[in-house]
This record gives sequence, structure tokens and C-alpha cells, in this order.
Amino acid sequence: MSNEYHLADGSPRYGSRNTVPDAEATPTPRLKHAARVEETAEAAARLGLDDLAAAIDRRLASSWADGPDSLVSGLRKDHPEELNAARALVKLHWGSQRQWRLKAQVVRDKQLAGTMARRRASGSAREILMLRLVLMGALIALPSYIVATDRENLLKLVLVGVVCIAVALAGGHFITVHARVPVMPNIRSAWPAELREDVIDATLVAILQNKGVDLELQASAAGVRGWLSIQAASRAVAQLRA
Repeated sequence: MSNEYHLADGSPRYGSRNTVPDAEATPTPRLKHAARVEETAEAAARLGLDDLAAAIDRRLASSWADGPDSLVSGLRKDHPEELNAARALVKLHWGSQRQWRLKAQVVRDKQLAGTMARRRASGSAREILMLRLVLMGALIALPSYIVATDRENLLKLVLVGVVCIAVALAGGHFITVHARVPVMPNIRSAWPAELREDVIDATLVAILQNKGVDLELQASAAGVRGWLSIQAASRAVAQLRA
């Protein structure tokens, strides 16, 4: 049956019409990625320590991160030149693992600038400073006194050292809680390396797409999955700060 919206052959009167069989007309799916190949590395370099900690937690809890992905391994193996370019781009924006961590620390300090400003305005920052000075003075004074008065008594020196360690831990915990500043995340050295590889994989996909390499949807999705997970974690952290 034909009507005003269809031609006699059943194709639509308006818009484009297929003139080849469906199997030939359906292109290989492509995954839209970064507009520039540097975009992912640049965005990752703006993450703070809290973002990295959240991204690590999300990655550790994800089943896809339990082991190497064959699709990603295939991309890396088939395109070694582009992989080296992706690594170079990430290194350009991040530097070494230590440099990246220091940058993330600077970003975190900027993110907490508003919180610290409120603490200074309320006077609690000065109080915390005084508590820290008192704690440091006590930890220095007691061992110094023992060394000056009873240097030969090794047992007493050992006991004083144990007491100082306990006081430092307890005092530091009290000051941290009293300061009401978000606790510094504990990030183990091996975990950021996994995030780095995720960003390298996403950059590799962007480079290949920029070159016009025809990638299957599944391979592209596997390549950017880690970076998308990092972005999701960073957005969750931003919502907590709002």
C-alpha cells in the first residue's frame, strides 16, 4: 500500500532512501570520542587526589578490571606506533607517577581552598596550629630531657620512644578530627599506575580515530571504559563537594 509519505517501492518520499541491500548499507559502529587526541590526558591531569582515590575504588570494584581485556590487548598489539604516541602524550601532561601525584595534591589543595578559608575565618585554623605546635614541642622536649639527664639508661630511652610514637599517633588523630578537614586519601603506588594505563588506552583510541582507523564498537568501548569510569568517579566526588 502506498500513501503520500511513501513511493511505489515503499521507500520514504522525503529524506534519504536506501538503494543497496541492508547488509551493505549498515556501517560498522563507531564510538564517538575526544575531539582532540590530547583531550583525555589534559582532563586527567586536572584530577585531584580525592578524584583518583574514588576512581581507584570504582576500578577495584568493577568486574571488567579484574584482568586484561583481550580487545584492548589487541589494539595495543596491532598499533604499537600509536600506543607509543599515546604514552608520550600522557607523559607530557602528567610527567612521572610522582609528578602526577604532586599535581593531584595541588589540585586537591585548590579544591579545599574554600573549606580552609572558612576555618581561618572562624579562628579554628589558628587553634589547630597551636595544637600542632604543642604536640611537636612535647614530642621533642621529653626525649631531649631524658637524653640530657639519663643518657645511659637505654631502657628508659626505648620506653620514651614508644610513648612518643603513641602520643604522636593519638595526638595526630585528635588534631585531624578536630580540624574537620577531609582526610588525605591513602593511595597505594600500584593503583594509580592502573589509572594511567586506562588513560593511555583512551588516548590510543582517540589517536586511531583521529587517523581514520576503522575500529569496531566493542574495541573502542573497551579502550575508553577505564577513562569513562574515572570520569564517573570524579563527577561523584564533585557532587559531594557541592
